[in-house]
Amino acid sequence: MKTFKWIFGIIVVLIIGFFGFKGAKAVYNNMEQNQVAKDNQNQIIETQKKEAEAKHKFAVSIANPSIKVYKQSHQVLPSIVVAQAIQESNWGTSELYKKANNIFGIKGKYKGQSIRYYTDEYVSNDTPTKKGEKVVREGSQKKVSVPATFRKYPSITEAVENHDRVIALNFIKQKNITSYVDQANMLQKNNYATDPTYAKSLIKLIRQYNLEKYDNEAINN
Repeated sequence: MKTFKWIFGIIVVLIIGFFGFKGAKAVYNNMEQNQVAKDNQNQIIETQKKEAEAKHKFAVSIANPSIKVYKQSHQVLPSIVVAQAIQESNWGTSELYKKANNIFGIKGKYKGQSIRYYTDEYVSNDTPTKKGEKVVREGSQKKVSVPATFRKYPSITEAVENHDRVIALNFIKQKNITSYVDQANMLQKNNYATDPTYAKSLIKLIRQYNLEKYDNEAINN
């Protein structure tokens, strides 16, 4: 430690001698700014690492039960399930997910249990705003926030199982469809969501995060 201080003192003296006091101060300030920038960069990298780990953990928590369910029903591909969970719950950060394990925004009651929550819906511009609704955005298509009753699940596993039954009954009625693109387009065509870009968003998520690997695991193992 004493040796380090001694060496640092010599460096300071040399800098002062070479640049003068003003020059030495400028050099010191520049060194300090570089260190701050480096610390900030390290902090950003660490934050990004934690976010990536949290996203991976969330995806796996949905993928595991969805793989199990698919092996039993051969209905909804795990990649679609995980992509919908990401889309609907914003990577598990939505209050609906936190308070009710409702990952997919499914309305109604589950075994008598429900929760009241606002949901965003796309409607035509000439659709009148009803009592209790809030206009979120108006443009090429109107978006309103609507109060609704959502299912409350005791666990993620039961949410995934119920989601599979709902999708099979109303939106993807055919079994053994192994293309996530086809399933995403079927959800769009059969009006699962009012968002006109819903299928494209799911497909983008699946490709961006390589969610198809969960389909391969469910189909081939």
